[in-house]
Amino acid sequence: MLGITRISALAALIVLVAANGATAQGGDSGDPSVDLLLRSMVISVDVPLPTWEEGPEEWGGNAPRLSYLKRARRPELGDVYKTFFKDVKKAVGSNPVTSPAYGKGTRYKGPRLSLVRSEGQREGVSFYLDVYDWGFEYVNNLVETPTNVETAESTPAHRKYSYKFTEKEGIAAAKKYIDQLTPGAGTATGDFAILEESRFEHEKGRLFIYRLTKTYRGVPLVDDYIQVAIDGEKNLANVSYYWSKKIEPFGNTYTAIDAGLALQSAKLIALDDFDDQPPPLTLFDTNLAYINDRQNPQIVRPVWLFDCRWNERRNFENPDWSGQKNEQRFLAEVITHKYLVLVDAFFMSRVRLLPPEL
Repeated sequence: MLGITRISALAALIVLVAANGATAQGGDSGDPSVDLLLRSMVISVDVPLPTWEEGPEEWGGNAPRLSYLKRARRPELGDVYKTFFKDVKKAVGSNPVTSPAYGKGTRYKGPRLSLVRSEGQREGVSFYLDVYDWGFEYVNNLVETPTNVETAESTPAHRKYSYKFTEKEGIAAAKKYIDQLTPGAGTATGDFAILEESRFEHEKGRLFIYRLTKTYRGVPLVDDYIQVAIDGEKNLANVSYYWSKKIEPFGNTYTAIDAGLALQSAKLIALDDFDDQPPPLTLFDTNLAYINDRQNPQIVRPVWLFDCRWNERRNFENPDWSGQKNEQRFLAEVITHKYLVLVDAFFMSRVRLLPPEL
């Protein structure tokens, strides 16, 4: 069972602010009741929040007992460059890159491409390979055949698609790429398990995605995964390999706080980020997960992830406007901003998304 927290106290806020002469800017009003209400309204919540009292079924109704994790050694990747670049397919350049999750690495780039399409000219590199101490990612920008298209019977309320291949066939093709291009997944033992997921994209590149994620006591390690993406001809669009063959708990074991408690820290973080005047934030998703420590990718730590969003309305002048026509002179667009907050699942402290050098 999941508990649900709902925050809808605008009327009460107006009464309190009027009675106390305070302003609704998120600052210190001088009245503890008003300040508490202001802080509670920083993030609007209308989604189920996991609470240990009612108990997620996967933990038998008890709060999970977790540890920090540590990679005993770097993965044995072999010569990644030779796997993707042959004598007839050499990299034409390279440059240093830095990943928030994996640290410093090198990007090897294929030949530049320039394609002219109906929407304009597209320029970039045909493919690239990012190599880090902890894994690699290969991206092929030349794939174009979608895995699925909407059928004539499809409607906005009931989408219908035709597919180039079945999900089972897509998984089989993805597993072949894993066998050919990576050191493999191996097996999971003890409190570790491997979560298998697959899906067809119905937007963006309309690719087929196959992903393996390691879990510890049911909690996913979001930075420890293998992912393959293929197009409608089963050509490789992407393969990402960040997979630790040897990873183990270390240090003390703690009881993880629940999402409701972590949310209180997330609200204070949001107030600080927006100088006590945050936009109207709405919580869309909440997850307990392990991520790489941003200072030392060898350490993996549990955090609560809060996926918030807010909309910004922007007005601009219609480029086709004319005084002799009936078009509107000014138009408006709504831009959705994503705001992600991470809270340490043990100590309720903020967890940074970027390493110090970024």
